Amino acid sequence: MSDEAYRRFKTWQICTTLAGYLSMVMAGISMTWPSPLTAWYSSKDSEVPMTEHEVSWMVSIVAIGAGFASIPCGMLADIFGRKTILLGTGITSALSWLLIMVTRSKWALFVAQILGGIVLGGAPSVAPIYISEISPPHIRGAIVGQLNTMFFVGQLLVYAVGPQLSYTNYIRACASVPVLFFIFFGFAPESPYYLLSKGREEEAKDCMTKLRGKDSLGELEASKQEHLEKDSMDKLSIWEMLKTNNYMKNMICLQILSLVSMFNGSSSLSVYAVEFLGGQWVAIEMASVFVVSSFLAAFLADPIGRRPLLVSSLIGAAIFTTILAIYFIYKENSLLCIGLFGFCFITSVGINPFVMTLPSELFPTSLRAFANGLTQLTTGFFGFICIKIFVNINETLGIEYNFFLYTIISLIGAVAGYILPETAKSVISAA
Repeated sequence: MSDEAYRRFKTWQICTTLAGYLSMVMAGISMTWPSPLTAWYSSKDSEVPMTEHEVSWMVSIVAIGAGFASIPCGMLADIFGRKTILLGTGITSALSWLLIMVTRSKWALFVAQILGGIVLGGAPSVAPIYISEISPPHIRGAIVGQLNTMFFVGQLLVYAVGPQLSYTNYIRACASVPVLFFIFFGFAPESPYYLLSKGREEEAKDCMTKLRGKDSLGELEASKQEHLEKDSMDKLSIWEMLKTNNYMKNMICLQILSLVSMFNGSSSLSVYAVEFLGGQWVAIEMASVFVVSSFLAAFLADPIGRRPLLVSSLIGAAIFTTILAIYFIYKENSLLCIGLFGFCFITSVGINPFVMTLPSELFPTSLRAFANGLTQLTTGFFGFICIKIFVNINETLGIEYNFFLYTIISLIGAVAGYILPETAKSVISAA
């Protein structure tokens, strides 16, 4: 391979990976961007006056948009292509920031949050598929595993930049991320596996050669055979497929874990960290722990195993949310540090990344799109409930009762995680 060809080869790899990663950064920002502003919106200085309950609706409605966007985005990615749908999330993100930038209406914020929800639901549904299909097998696990890290990078940017800027400049900073996404995505190709599934074999081979060289063309032939087998499986209904090989039990446990991943406190902490947990620097430290531990998690799952990490993560989350509840009763700062940072670390090496990867590991190809879409729908719906009721429980019972509730839910999740089969061995053997 000539130097020029090699440079072009590496440029394609870098641009495709960065494009996928930036889509997850957009999703993380869409989830968290109001966090530095929740108290300001309901204050007398607000440029967009709202009551505290209107703020709670505004910050939580993004999860509803995410839930309802997840299944259609996954299905549309099979019809129109992974790149097309990811490009659509970028356009949607840009439109939401433009709407926030040019208006000062609370109703415009609600519409923008729904648009942001499409990004929050669409990117995690499609980006893992896209990245896995354009990545070389020997580094695929590590690259896909960092998608969750990039989601938390988006949150970290929010906490670091938001309090330092004026409202308008803050929105401009958030809007710059989709602009970067478009720049890198201009060089990114469509997935060769998608092209093959549409009968565009020559385009698929050309794309695969540019991405990974001619030696990788054998993977396309194997994929072609898999599609032929999949066509025969598609004659069965989803219900018929779920009734075989414990798939129904796995699906129920997966949806419980999806609920737990949002209702264990992760979603409400992300949104209300600045207002209720000690301000900007506590939120930055929290997000930094999320980023570092998510990065490490990608290298722990295979040697330790999914189920031990999952169960221990949820038991640990229950312990740390109990400590946070006690902190809000006694206001001892050491309890806040132990509870908050312990929770961020333990959830990032277990429940958070596994909810994204388990649908692909627990189910055959014919069920993966449905499982992934349903999982994102569940996380979106219960993320909305968790964020929405946080203020209500805080006002009626006390903020500590939110964390006692998260403790109970995490323990329920630990039982569901224990019931699931171990998938790490099957992944290693398949590789």
